[in-house]
Amino acid sequence: MAIVTVVINKSGNLSYIPDNKVRHGDTVRFAINMAGGASDVTVNPPACLDNTASFSLSNTSLSASQREDPVSDGAAVGSYPFTVVLPDLPEAHKHGTELETKNGNLDVTTDPPKAV
Repeated sequence: MAIVTVVINKSGNLSYIPDNKVRHGDTVRFAINMAGGASDVTVNPPACLDNTASFSLSNTSLSASQREDPVSDGAAVGSYPFTVVLPDLPEAHKHGTELETKNGNLDVTTDPPKAV
């Protein structure tokens, strides 16, 4: 099973390592970029994961900066949106908002054929 990492960068932008395509049973790791990135974020995970409850990440320690969840065996093939809410970025003051929401998605693909 593969691990797909969703990195929450300092700017709040999301990047995927290696990409946003996942298969049933793969592990999805959400992680804050520890190099001067956002200090606390809230992740509203996609419905394709086993655990879909919102959770927070913080760059106070390595263990608090990431979380892993597997892709549910029952997830249908398709695109699953999720959001990451970032607190009070300096750029947000210019627009009068206190929170910024970034949108991402994971694409659940079909499993490869099993060898007989």
